Amino acid sequence: MSPNSEENSAIPLAFVSEGPVGARVWKVWAPLWKLRHHWEGRLFSPLATVGMLVLLSPYQLTNWIASFRGVTIWDPKSVFVLADGRYLDHAIPFVPWTIFVYYTIFLFYFALPFAAPKTRDGHRELLITIQFIVLSSWFAYVVFLLFPAQVDLRKQALALGATEGSLGVFYASFHWLDRPFNCWPSLHVTQTFLAAIGMTHWRARDGSNLRIVALWILWTALVLSTLTTKQHFLWDALTGIAVGIAGWWFGLRPAFRHLSTK
Repeated sequence: MSPNSEENSAIPLAFVSEGPVGARVWKVWAPLWKLRHHWEGRLFSPLATVGMLVLLSPYQLTNWIASFRGVTIWDPKSVFVLADGRYLDHAIPFVPWTIFVYYTIFLFYFALPFAAPKTRDGHRELLITIQFIVLSSWFAYVVFLLFPAQVDLRKQALALGATEGSLGVFYASFHWLDRPFNCWPSLHVTQTFLAAIGMTHWRARDGSNLRIVALWILWTALVLSTLTTKQHFLWDALTGIAVGIAGWWFGLRPAFRHLSTK
């Protein structure tokens, strides 16, 4: 089929107008869809990554706004207090090398588009997965602005030399890029959970059980790293899981079920 045919140059009408709302492809993807077969299809995955990052970019704006305002509505670490009066978040050890696990969020970003089947239906499922990652993130942006909280755990990490030594550059760069706000829900957790759900959906078809197990072990390690790097409170991680599960249960799961019947 020619890359210039109508079917390949425009998102099929059924993809954007039929079925449950969650199973519909947004029209904003039209320019990307037109390039679906260019360069033998090799452009689609990297451009889908770029598109996802563009749609997620308001994160930096909300982070800057929160940092500029400097307002804290409440303290998430106050949710979990030990019997001796200490905060549980303070009792969780700082493990410097887990910053490398924390950075694997970027691996999830880039692996997701390349894990999707290189078919029309596979591309459709990929875009829908990205859409739920974006919607969950936009929900979190509203929470960040309405219920701001500051990650004062970084002071604990800094006191233990987080920005010194061979690992210092990794902490310093993240602290510079991501100001100590935008606490909960943790998008490190939510976004990677939904990405892992999408990749699990595709790998299960191939019978790649070992890869699925490895994927979820990595995701679990990433969740723990949000705590051991002192980048997030326990409350942030738990609410990040909750938002991710809600996005899957009420959105991505029924969307995949609908598409599997087509």
